[in-house]
Amino acid sequence: MLRAPYLIVSVIAVALLAMTGCTRSNTDSVIRQVRPAIDKELLLEHVRILASDDFQGRRTGSDGGAMAADYVRNQMALIGLMAACSEDLTWPFTFESRRDQQQLTGSNVIGLIAGSAESTRVIVVSAHFDHLGMRGEEIFNGADDNASGTAAMLEISRYFSENPPRHSIIFAGFDAEEMGLRGASAFVESPCFSQFDISLEINMDMISRSDRSELYASGPLHYPALRTVIEDVSRPEDLSLLFGHDEPGSGSDDWTFASDHGPFHQVGIPFVYFGVEDHPGYHNPSDDFEDITPAFFHHAAEFVLNTVEAFDATLDSVLDSSLDDLPGAHE
Repeated sequence: MLRAPYLIVSVIAVALLAMTGCTRSNTDSVIRQVRPAIDKELLLEHVRILASDDFQGRRTGSDGGAMAADYVRNQMALIGLMAACSEDLTWPFTFESRRDQQQLTGSNVIGLIAGSAESTRVIVVSAHFDHLGMRGEEIFNGADDNASGTAAMLEISRYFSENPPRHSIIFAGFDAEEMGLRGASAFVESPCFSQFDISLEINMDMISRSDRSELYASGPLHYPALRTVIEDVSRPEDLSLLFGHDEPGSGSDDWTFASDHGPFHQVGIPFVYFGVEDHPGYHNPSDDFEDITPAFFHHAAEFVLNTVEAFDATLDSVLDSSLDDLPGAHE
């Protein structure tokens, strides 16, 4: 998936023009309460901007990709996030393209909100902002994949900047996901990663387009204790929460390594991946802003926010004794 939304939208518009020329004592109430904490219009505005033709499909290494990284960085700065990995929110990395062995530079954007509790555990909330770019004259705008997750990540970070969490939360805008999860892999392999006691990864990739209002939570098959927490989070009646797409050996139906949570799972970090089933716009030029499902998107972003709150409230008291023994935790 606010305060003074119209002022913020105006700032967004100006930035685009420039680029183109809490601790709670009642844990149960934290888990069960659903509030309109994310401004729907601002959430949609992020997607409208990132999925516009001006960003040329946000391919890593392109001008459009750099614009997307700048946009995420500028929004995190406006929200007030601290830099987590360097002196700046932007964290560049280099890698070799698998297609043509070209050396490319990507730019992760990594922000931090410090927790109020004594626990050293850290939650990562992530989404990738890159997409496929252009092929000939066609622009792959990637509204659902993954301007949607990026928008929700930004607005969830805005909420926690105003309602400080118990545990520190890293908000990660990853680059080069479409090129093989390169941004997330670079982060997990970096000295920055080793500085933190990262205990949970919550990743969003394609959460804005579902005619059936179905949102999947993938990952709890590997880490069963996570499912209990997620099931206790209230959700709108018209949002269907499904579990699955994490069965080993199920081929393309297994999403365990389908997005940026994969590198975290490889090093034993429990994850929850929120996403929708493939649709006609998946990796297609028709993945445009006009084709997302706004009401579903807003409800999905709100549900993810409430899930992050639930894990923030229970990470130590509920999961501390069981995370190390979860199936998959030492794979």
